[in-house]
Formats: sequence, C-alpha cells, structure tokens
Amino acid sequence: MNQILALPGECSVITPGLADDDDLVVRASAWIDLSDGPMLLALPNLGGRYWAISLFDAWGRRIGRVDPRTHQRGVDLVLAGPGWRGEAPKDAVARRAPSDLVWAVVRIAARSPGDRDFAQGLLEKLALGPAEPPGAPLRALSGQVDAPLQPALDALTTLSPHRLFHHLARLLARYPDTERLDTAALAEIGLTPGKAFHLPEDSVIRDALTLGAADGFARVIHDQGPAEATIWRNVLSGAPDGSAAATLANLGAAAAEDIQQWVCDCDRDGRPLIGSEPYVVRFAPGAAPPVDGFWTLSLASRSPSGALRAGRQLIDSRTALELDPDGALTLRIDHQPAEPTANWLAAPPGRLRLRLKLYWPKASALDGGWRPPEPERVGGARRSSTAQTENRETRL
Repeated sequence: MNQILALPGECSVITPGLADDDDLVVRASAWIDLSDGPMLLALPNLGGRYWAISLFDAWGRRIGRVDPRTHQRGVDLVLAGPGWRGEAPKDAVARRAPSDLVWAVVRIAARSPGDRDFAQGLLEKLALGPAEPPGAPLRALSGQVDAPLQPALDALTTLSPHRLFHHLARLLARYPDTERLDTAALAEIGLTPGKAFHLPEDSVIRDALTLGAADGFARVIHDQGPAEATIWRNVLSGAPDGSAAATLANLGAAAAEDIQQWVCDCDRDGRPLIGSEPYVVRFAPGAAPPVDGFWTLSLASRSPSGALRAGRQLIDSRTALELDPDGALTLRIDHQPAEPTANWLAAPPGRLRLRLKLYWPKASALDGGWRPPEPERVGGARRSSTAQTENRETRL
C-alpha cells in the first residue's frame, strides 16, 4: 500500500484491463490509502511522449484520468478521500475519490522497440507520498509486482459463499457504497457491513447462495469479452456502462479517451480470419485512424489447444509506412513476407483476431463518426485445405 510498483509484461492474471496493452507500453501501479489524508502522485516531464494515468475507486469504477494533452510538463496529482477538507497546492491537479482507496495505473509508451528499456527507466521517476505538509518526502518506484501464482479472477470465483460474503461485509464497512449497492437485499441474507457473516441455517437458502454466486460470476465473466464473428467492434462499447461485466472488463484499462481499441475476427464477407490466408486493410486517402498520438495494428491467434497467443509484432504509425499512389494506406496481413515490409503484419497459423489501437483518439473516433475499413481477403474465393483445418480446430 502507498508504494509504486512496476507491472510485469504479462498482466492477464492480475486483471482483464491490463491484458491488452501493446509491448511498447510500460506500466506501473499504486494502491493508495487516503484514510490518513491526501496523497501526492508525481510524474515528471516526459519530453512529449505518450503517457496516461487511470484512476479507480475501491469498487473498481473508473473515477478519473490525467494525460499530457492538458499537462504537457508532467503533473503533481493530489488524491483526496471523501472526508478530506482542505486545499490542494496551487500548481497541483486535485482529484477527489468516492472511497479512501484508489488504484492508480500509469502507462508510458516507448517510441520504438529499441526505446522500451528507456521508457521502463522512466517509471523510476514516478514518486508517491503524503500531500501534507507541503514538501513532505515522496517515495520513488519500489520494485515490481510479482505475478500471482493463481489468476486473481480464479482466486475470487473459487471462494466459498461463506468466505465471499464475509470479505464483502468487511469491505463494505471500510469502503461504504450505499449509493449504488442494494444493502437491503444483502441484509435479507444476514450480511451486515463490519460484522462476521454466517451462512443461514436453512439449507435451501444456503444452496441458493452457492448457485447464485456461481451464476453471477459466470454471467459477469462471459459477458465481458468481445463476441466472435465481429467485423471491427469497439471493445469498450460492449457491456452497458456501469454493469458488472463492463467494470470487470475495464478494470485497469486505459480510458477510451486515452486508448480506443477495436477488434476484428472476420473479413468483409463475414468469414473468419485465418493465418494462412492473405488480407489487406485499406484506409482511403485522408481516412487513416484519427489520433492526436499514434496508432498500432497487431493480432492474436488461437492455437489448436485453445490458448490465445498475443502477437509481439505490430504495425506502428510512427514508423515510415508507405502510401499508395493515390494517397491511400494499405496494410497487408499475411503469413508470407509482403512489400513494403513496413506495411506488413506477419500472421501465424490459426484463427486470427486483429487489434487496432488509437492512442489519444480524436473526437471523430470517440463519437462514432469513424470506423476502421473491413479486412479484404486477397485472392477471391480461394481457400487452402490448411485454412479449412485451422478453421475447424480452433476458435477465438
């Protein structure tokens, strides 16, 4: 608590919202306790590179964000709990949290694969400490988060109803959420914030709690992912805003204003994307992804075992991409090398999922006025026997 730790490259076992960052993005995390007063999170001037801070309350809801579009020379971010009364320093940015616990996730983007180690070193310039009294010493990066042996989601969903509701009672006492949570319904099963929870003696109610908890977790988890057979879907537009599924899917993720992510499983004819088939994505002249930062195109594939493999290769708009004679931009996704190589994304065997990420998307992307062009399979109706086998044996 109250220390900044670098996040490992593989974070899918921690929370879903950390699973989809590009390899070029380095991250740090801080759980911040505000019960003893406001805390100051300091990020220095990073020389014009992309960075973003995402803030979440004790219940996983996004409560704020900060980026250099309004704070180009770094930021001193003062976080205060709901009960604090006072004034933040004149040059600081203040955010009031609805709970005394805040989770801050900091992202910094490398400019190229060769710049990643330097970007990782910039995390060491982050600092955290009490905001009062002014000038109190701040603590720099303290190390790295160790990935849990068991995925955090598995640890939660395998709790017995007794332990699950017991922990919930403790959390409700420490971080009240009376505005959004129906505590009356919880009282009917004997749950009182701050008091030990005991399962009802009625076996029917006990069985109902066990089945209800399992069913609730299943609905939340299975509703969070993008549906199959999609031709460019905005990831954050799936579950209704404020739903448990949306909260889980977005936990730890950057805000849409900082990173907008699109996924695609099918070509323009609705056929699944297959690694052994070549595809092109053609942006018309002047219709490249609208961003104030940059954009990347990457992919992931399913192996026959069912494991999702995230590709480390990507196309980055900051590289020297080549335009067509008419000014259009054509990107090729193919298992065979294609020219120009800067516009080529190597595809492994198996079912594919394209991921297009817009860093600092412009208003035309945020308001739905822009969509990515549909992938087009090169070669018309051709399909190899290898591709048919891949389509049968693997699913996204």
